Amino acid sequence: MKAKPFVKWVGGKTQLIDQLEAMLPADFDQWENVTYIEPFVGGGAMLFYMLQTHPNIQSAVINDINEDLTTCYKVVKQFPQRLVDSLSEIQKEYYALQSEESRKQFYKAVC
Repeated sequence: MKAKPFVKWVGGKTQLIDQLEAMLPADFDQWENVTYIEPFVGGGAMLFYMLQTHPNIQSAVINDINEDLTTCYKVVKQFPQRLVDSLSEIQKEYYALQSEESRKQFYKAVC
């Protein structure tokens, strides 16, 4: 199972991956202990692609100007089970609501 971006992000690089890959040095896969640095990670399309395509990447450093986004990545990394439990609870509450209007209100309240 391959990891994929978990948020859709404006300005994502999904459509540019082939072009960006072509810009890598020809011997990139022979480099050892590579640290991948992504200053504008956004949804992470390029990050996930690079980590899954180039096994010589040993670590990654990511950043973004959007603090909510970087907090999201930190939560996914540091507290995955707490995140899953929290989202499961939200999902349970949402599906327990009977009307479309109450679901809309719940969504607005949670977001």
